[in-house]
Amino acid sequence: MAVRGGSQGASPCLVTFVVFCLLVGTLTVLLPQAALATTVSDSFDRANGALGSNWTTVSGTAAPQIVSDALRAGTASAANSAYWSASTFGNDQFAQATLPDSSGTQYGPGIAVRLSSTKGYFLWYGNSPNTVSLRKMSSSSSWTTLKQSGPLTISPSTDVWRIQVVGSTISGYQNGNLVVQATDTSIKSGSPGVWLYYSPDQIGNWSGGDVATYSVGGTVSGLSGTVVLQDNGGDNLSDSAIGGFTFATSLAAGSAYDVTVQSSPAGQTCSVANGSGTVGSASITNVAVTCTSADGSGSDDFNRPDGPLGANWTDISDGGLTISSQAAAGANASGISGDMRTAESYSSNQYSQVEVTSAQLTGGQWIGPAVRLEDGGQNGYAGIYNWNNGSPELVLFKGTGGNWEQLGNTYSSGPLAAGTQLKLMVVGSTLSFLENGVERIAVYDPSLTGGAPGILASGTGQVGNWSGGTAGFEAHYLSTNANGVESYDMISADDGYGPQILRVLLPTDPAPGVAHNFLFVLPVEAGLGTSYGDGLATVEAANAQNQYNLTVIEPTFAIDPWYANNPTDPNLQYETFMTSELEPWVKANLATTGTEQNWLLGFSKSGLGAEDLLLKHPDLFTLAASWDFPADMPNYAEFGQSSEGEYGTDANYQANYRLTAAFLNAYKTPFTSSDRIWIGGYSKFETDVSDYGSLLTSAGIAHTTETPTLMAHRWDSGWVPLALSALEQESLNVP
Repeated sequence: MAVRGGSQGASPCLVTFVVFCLLVGTLTVLLPQAALATTVSDSFDRANGALGSNWTTVSGTAAPQIVSDALRAGTASAANSAYWSASTFGNDQFAQATLPDSSGTQYGPGIAVRLSSTKGYFLWYGNSPNTVSLRKMSSSSSWTTLKQSGPLTISPSTDVWRIQVVGSTISGYQNGNLVVQATDTSIKSGSPGVWLYYSPDQIGNWSGGDVATYSVGGTVSGLSGTVVLQDNGGDNLSDSAIGGFTFATSLAAGSAYDVTVQSSPAGQTCSVANGSGTVGSASITNVAVTCTSADGSGSDDFNRPDGPLGANWTDISDGGLTISSQAAAGANASGISGDMRTAESYSSNQYSQVEVTSAQLTGGQWIGPAVRLEDGGQNGYAGIYNWNNGSPELVLFKGTGGNWEQLGNTYSSGPLAAGTQLKLMVVGSTLSFLENGVERIAVYDPSLTGGAPGILASGTGQVGNWSGGTAGFEAHYLSTNANGVESYDMISADDGYGPQILRVLLPTDPAPGVAHNFLFVLPVEAGLGTSYGDGLATVEAANAQNQYNLTVIEPTFAIDPWYANNPTDPNLQYETFMTSELEPWVKANLATTGTEQNWLLGFSKSGLGAEDLLLKHPDLFTLAASWDFPADMPNYAEFGQSSEGEYGTDANYQANYRLTAAFLNAYKTPFTSSDRIWIGGYSKFETDVSDYGSLLTSAGIAHTTETPTLMAHRWDSGWVPLALSALEQESLNVP
């Protein structure tokens, strides 16, 4: 429903869904923006004087006046404010206008949402010539600045300003660009409106109404199984049928959308076309998801007559291998030969494995598995067992255009026995070369992304029993330190730019009668950084692994972790890593009872991440303790590259990770009957934690709040034992 204008003495008439009125002046009926959405506008292009009966003056303020086809203060040097009262609006609403000839150095002008006779939210151009602010009016004489923008380049005669409130999120826009954002829960309803003070202030071309939202969807073709789609890195949609799909979360006009494939069905690879853009004034219906076969599994024991490898293989351009005595042998005595497996379709995450035979290598001969071979074998990765003239070694190489360069270190293997398995795997941009399942070399390299698994040899060396297929997450044991902390290399496409280290601390003398559970310690720094202390070491110092019978798990990450999926970088899918890779691996490899609970422990950015993980994945994670964390963070760039790098886009942060009232209401059901959340913090983010506690209470989410105690913003400042004790108590009451 859309209405424009307003004049003195006019009486609005409302008919269900559409307004039909005849007024003297400039009232015009417009087509609706979206179903049941009310939109009104006023250009003030009429005779000087009062606004008219479509508007109501805010209590305690003067009435704005029309002067020369613009809105001005009716009483100069006094508050002048009014809201549109001729229509009924939903709680999510906007106001938009130009502010011509306004200097920004005096009080106002401003545009408002949820404005009533006593209170409202304002986008205010009055603190300085190059900033705007979001302000809250609790009465005509009581004001609070919620957030001020950074410096802006302002053109008063042409800029279009907009304030929008959705749930508890208030946003200010300049010419469609987000410039300031804040969170507040105190004002729930009202109407769009205006505010002026000094006589030079002007408002022109005003409009307001409900925030229209539109769905995002499209079609799926070629599907055989279940594909999981995401929009803006979240809003997961599992689809098992060919045909149309629509995401559950609708987006406001002007919002970005970015549809990606989180996971494809077994044996298929799914891709997206028309997947990203900006929502306009209609639903998005043209996203196309196409799924194709990617069997990605093959094997060959070479148990057949001597000769070429056969139709399942394709020779590299340097020449192919040959079968000799039921093994695949190099056919070029003084150079490289090899084959690519082309009988099946392989995803880019793949492995190739061969066995060492009893035929002894000599001189400079080498053999090995290869992955991502393409362009006639001139591009690819190869893990080789090099005889090296009697000093055998394992080495990893990358080939580009036929030129081969070493990646990572050399591992001195000594002579390998017949039957030794050599496996090369690549997941995302991480490669791992293993001997009998033990990792010998692991590196990061993003150069090559396509191709097929295969075998390469230099000279006439032989391999036996080849297998290849799709590779996924693996954790390879490295060592155990003097304190009993085990270290693993994680090979993951989602926790990328790896490999990344995983640390595990097992209980050695658990308290009698205490159930075994898992504690995920969520780091706040990249790698093994300890600028804010060492989370695992702090837990160990408290002997928590034994006191509470906990297996403690601490992953690491390439960048500052906020535990989100980045829609612009497939290497930074930290939410998916935690939920689809690490948690299943922990359950499969570290469980002793099969009934363990998963506890989350974090602070600062990882405290925010713990809340997101628990709320969005209540069936995976049982409890969360979050201390001193930025729960009020208004946008993805609040902490510069640290938060920008992880969230990728503000649309992703707003839609999938920001702790707003709407977010909590969407996920609250599993948390209303039992206490699964402990929060605290009295250092950097005292106000944030307090505000979050109020949001939890408003949503009816059970939780426990630490008695505020000043402690340093570190792992080892004293809060961890309090959090662990609280988690242990909460764990006893969770069904």
